[in-house]
Amino acid sequence: MKIGIVGPADRSVAWENHLRSHQFVSEVIITASLDDIGNVDACILLDETDQRLQNLLKAIKLGYHTFFISSLPTDSDIIEKIYHTSQEANVRLQFSHWPTLAPASQWMAQKVQKPTFIQVTREISHTSFIESNLKQRDLWVDELAYCLKYIGGAVHHLQMNSSSLESGKSHAMHLLLRFDSGATAGIYISTCAQKNRHKRLVSDHSLLLDCDVETQTVRMGKEHNNSHLFFEKQTFDPALAAEQSAMQFLKAIQLKKPTLYNGYDLLQLVNTVKSIKQQP
Repeated sequence: MKIGIVGPADRSVAWENHLRSHQFVSEVIITASLDDIGNVDACILLDETDQRLQNLLKAIKLGYHTFFISSLPTDSDIIEKIYHTSQEANVRLQFSHWPTLAPASQWMAQKVQKPTFIQVTREISHTSFIESNLKQRDLWVDELAYCLKYIGGAVHHLQMNSSSLESGKSHAMHLLLRFDSGATAGIYISTCAQKNRHKRLVSDHSLLLDCDVETQTVRMGKEHNNSHLFFEKQTFDPALAAEQSAMQFLKAIQLKKPTLYNGYDLLQLVNTVKSIKQQP
C-alpha cells in the first residue's frame, strides 16, 4: 500500500517510522498539504488547525481512506456531513480517540466484549489543571466517547450534574448513562483534586477489569471457589498505541471492515453531547 502523511514535518516523520517496518506498506509520502499527496491508497492526516474538519472533508472527497490524528471533534453539523460523505464515497475513517485505541483498552475489549457496567473516575489536581490547556468538557467528552463505543447501542437515559460555586464555574461533575441493553456507565470528573487519578472499571457477568489509565495497568478479577475474587495483572506499553492503531487502520482498509473508532462512532458521540446540552 502507498500511504500519504499530511502534517508538520516532525510529527510526520514519527508516523513514518511507525509504518516503514511493515511489509504491506510499499511507499510513504510526506507532505504539508493534501494538494501535494498524489495517488495514494490511504492518508494519515495530522491536523490541529482551525480548518482541520474542512481538510478532512477534502480528503474524503478526494477518495482517501483517512486516519485523522487530531483532538476529537464534536461540531455536529460538519460531523454529520463528514460521516455521510464518507459513506457515499466508501471511504474508511479512523479517528484518534486514544482512550479507545490504547493497547490496554483494546485488550480489555477482547476480554469483556459486552460490558454491563463501566465506572470512570478522573481526578486532576487543581494546580495541574490550572497549568494545563485542558478544559473540563474535553475530559468528560473523551470518557463519554469511550463508554459509548465500548458498550454500544442506544442510550435510554442520561443525566449530568456538576459542582458549581458562586462563579457558576464547574469544578467537578458526574454523568450517568443507561443503555437500552440495561448496561450503565458512570463518569466522574474532578479538576480540584489533591492528586491525579484516572481509573476505569469495567465488568460483565464473568470478569471485572480495573484499569489504571496512567500506568496502563489492568487488574483482571474473576471469581473462583466460595465467590472469592482473584486477580491477574497485565501492563501495557502506551508508546505502542500509535503504531498498533495505524496497523489496525490499514487492516480495516484491506479487509473492508469498520475501523476501531469510525465516523459512526463519532456521530453517536456528537448526538449524545447534543442531548446533554439540551438538558434543563
